[in-house]
Amino acid sequence: MLGGRVYYRPLKIRKGQESLLSARLAQVDDEITSLHLGLDRPAATSVLLSEYRAKFLEAKKHKKTIDRDRQRLDFIGDVWPDLPLNFYGKAHVEALEKKLEAAGPGGRPSKPATINRYMELLRSLFNLAIEDGLVRDNPMRFYQPFAEEGTRRALSEEELRSILAAARSLAGVKNFRLRAVFYDLILFGLSTGMRLSEILNLRRSWISGDILAIPLASTKSRRRGPAASKQKFKVVGLNDLARDIISRQPVRDDYVFELHRRDAMALQHGVEAVRRLTGIFDFTFHHLRHTVSTFVASRSSLATARIVLGHADLRTTLQYTHPSRAEQAEAVTKLGTYLQEIISK
Repeated sequence: MLGGRVYYRPLKIRKGQESLLSARLAQVDDEITSLHLGLDRPAATSVLLSEYRAKFLEAKKHKKTIDRDRQRLDFIGDVWPDLPLNFYGKAHVEALEKKLEAAGPGGRPSKPATINRYMELLRSLFNLAIEDGLVRDNPMRFYQPFAEEGTRRALSEEELRSILAAARSLAGVKNFRLRAVFYDLILFGLSTGMRLSEILNLRRSWISGDILAIPLASTKSRRRGPAASKQKFKVVGLNDLARDIISRQPVRDDYVFELHRRDAMALQHGVEAVRRLTGIFDFTFHHLRHTVSTFVASRSSLATARIVLGHADLRTTLQYTHPSRAEQAEAVTKLGTYLQEIISK
């Protein structure tokens, strides 16, 4: 209420965007005051996208995917004209989507999941700009993401043999930069179930015997809450194979694996070569983590798989566990036998 009059304005805050509430309230207050006094709607102070990019990357520097975010923002900067943030709208978002569909980074059409990651990055950038009072609304607010195909699965024993053989054969390819370490990276992922980003940034100082203690700040995301405040490390058990892989790596600094670049894209040529050599065209490094989860859950328990993978929520582990058709058939056969025994008594 202002001057005896009641004004209603939608805050347009979606679930999960509660952190934007105070900034949005201030903007709506300015709008109502201007309307009541008959003034022009106040224009938000804004900066160019190229200028705000550095601040955004600094604010998100803890992310393990920060290098990929930087590359994606570079691509967006090539597609979009460099305008003040409050000048971007639906047309710019649609232009970016069409460009990604036609020819993304590398000149190849981007998959729906990749396009979604670009849009999520922009949504995060504009949300931060709203908090900083630079824009009033997020142009990504009405964007509808693509439906993503559930291609993540566990690899079969035959597929694992083929992938490991292909990775080993790449050691003889002269123009493949990672030929000396690619096989060990694949095998280490299968031995530990660790994320690729954790493996690429693995430090020797984190290892003590058969225990690996990864600082939580170096994992995929930082956990919050009272329980998380007591937990400083993600603990990974190392088996004999994992310790042997570590021991045969040349010691040049604190990093375990010697790599030219420590980001996931550095392995892309190797992954694509494995796909060609094996015919497993949906293979990604993350399939190794799904395979480990499925193996541990089937031979131990789902709770154990959660600990091995370092998941905070058992529901996440469920998404990484994929019983095979044979295991399903065996389970229902045992169930039928059990019921027959009950019926016969």
